[in-house]
Amino acid sequence: MRTKVFVLIIFCMPIFCMLSKAQNYGTAKDYLLSKLAVTSTMPFQSFSWLNASCGNDYLLKELTRTRLETVILYHRHAFALRMSHYGYAKYGELTTSVAYALKLGTKMAVGLQFHYIFQHVNHYESLHSVTFDFSLYAQASRKLSFFFELYNPARLKYGVTGKTVIPMRFTVATLYEFNEKLLFSVKIFKELPGIFDVDAQCCYSPKEFFYLSLDLSLHHVQCGVMLRFRHLYFTTDVKYNYNLGFAPEIGMIYQLPIGDRWPGR
Repeated sequence: MRTKVFVLIIFCMPIFCMLSKAQNYGTAKDYLLSKLAVTSTMPFQSFSWLNASCGNDYLLKELTRTRLETVILYHRHAFALRMSHYGYAKYGELTTSVAYALKLGTKMAVGLQFHYIFQHVNHYESLHSVTFDFSLYAQASRKLSFFFELYNPARLKYGVTGKTVIPMRFTVATLYEFNEKLLFSVKIFKELPGIFDVDAQCCYSPKEFFYLSLDLSLHHVQCGVMLRFRHLYFTTDVKYNYNLGFAPEIGMIYQLPIGDRWPGR
């Protein structure tokens, strides 16, 4: 069922794209912020969108990842609905998230996102969990900005009343815009208990229809390309984990004619 829904969305996106007539498009900053995927950055992006992507970890079908996402921008507000599944038919984790971000003035925004986590394994009882994350984004100057995100700060548990605590994750990052075509970010990530990572990412847009990204961290290297046709964006990413191997992903983003960010309104 998930595969059929994904294929239907991919099929319909080019039709929507052909009907679009607006003239302004996403920037390199939009591309980088969408890859960072932090709720509080949404009000600083240029347009509302629908995103569908699919990939797998280490070229194993049992570790397939699919994601559907829609983000709606309206004045100082941003709303998001996200669904992702990791695994395959016999076992996996389905996460449904609802997010809201509010722009405070012209240089700051806060975001809150709630997650429902459904874990399933054949012949075992399913597990239902809930948690949330909080984030803050601030611009120190026209070129420099910062953000942080805290996932599961309340240390909620799997199964709500279970014994295992959902890992708490802390992310802090800085973003620097050399110009409208070239951006650079450094992100520090820590999971408790779990991994520690430092991630440097660069995004470059030599043409308004062509975007490149390079991501270097302590655990992986990743390259990404995005191509635009009208209001349809085709994305592809290839990640190489130093210990485990390749993790490819492809996707499409459609620029939605919703809210007051649509060009011409």
